[in-house]
Amino acid sequence: MNTIVTILNSLKIDATFLVQFALFVVFFNIIAPLLFKKLQEVLDLRESKTTKLESHAHHIYKQAEDLAEQYKGSVEKTHQDSQAIASKKKAEILAKEKEILNGAEEKMSSDYDAKRSTLLKEIAEKRTAVMAEAEKLSNNLVEKLTK
Repeated sequence: MNTIVTILNSLKIDATFLVQFALFVVFFNIIAPLLFKKLQEVLDLRESKTTKLESHAHHIYKQAEDLAEQYKGSVEKTHQDSQAIASKKKAEILAKEKEILNGAEEKMSSDYDAKRSTLLKEIAEKRTAVMAEAEKLSNNLVEKLTK
């Protein structure tokens, strides 16, 4: 106990310390609600303007990501739809072109067959005419050779 008294004397703490401590506690209890209440309001206001805005920003960022995914999905769906429509139209056009080509091919084939049959008929007629005259021509040739 002597050492404690010596330490307190060296720190120049005397018997008024207890009175001063009691006054400090009383004033602290009186001033604390007035002072610390306002201080707590200021701290809460600062927190709401900083950290709570951060959570709001995260919420907005999440909404933006969701909208980006929806946009990407709609763009992809639109691309697939346009590809399907384009391939369908292409198939229709190719079918029409094939039909036109087949029609033209059939027409050319029938024209070719008609002209071929006409030419073959003419050739056959000329052949029969030449063969009919062949006897006459051969007799003329024999006469000319024998003269």
